[in-house]
Amino acid sequence: MGITINKKPELDISGRRWVEIAPGAKILVGSIASPMYKSHQALIKRHLAAIDQQTRVGTQAFNLADIPNAEFEADDDLFIDLAARHLIFDWEGVDVSETPGVQAKYTPELCVQLIRQMPSVYFTAIQTGLDVAVRSEEKAQETAGKRSPRTAGGASGRARQTKKSAGSMSA
Repeated sequence: MGITINKKPELDISGRRWVEIAPGAKILVGSIASPMYKSHQALIKRHLAAIDQQTRVGTQAFNLADIPNAEFEADDDLFIDLAARHLIFDWEGVDVSETPGVQAKYTPELCVQLIRQMPSVYFTAIQTGLDVAVRSEEKAQETAGKRSPRTAGGASGRARQTKKSAGSMSA
């Protein structure tokens, strides 16, 4: 005979929701609380902070002439790419100019192009991703507040202290 223990599934923090971005077009958006989104967002923020530190941004020592002749990524580009890879997962009703009327297969690269043409898609995705995360947290709080159903077993609670037997020695 084998014994199994049913583990309750973890709360779904990567729930997804379809949201309309234009008449006949919609995107599938996940939660900003998803581990991949959060960890990659943190990496981007650390990357941008390191650039700021190298160039002494925000200090009196900052001087435009001292900045090396290197091209840094714009934070907009990084956050748009993040949304296209870890927040938006699919779409419906989106096509490309080479094949009008034929739905394009979702790719993060095409999604970046869509966001560049329609910046409102990015803001819609961020707002929806936040809403999915908030509703997931509300659901978790609601679930945590519910009492467990009674079982056929004895009452649970604080255990009674045991009495020491006459022959036991205390240390």
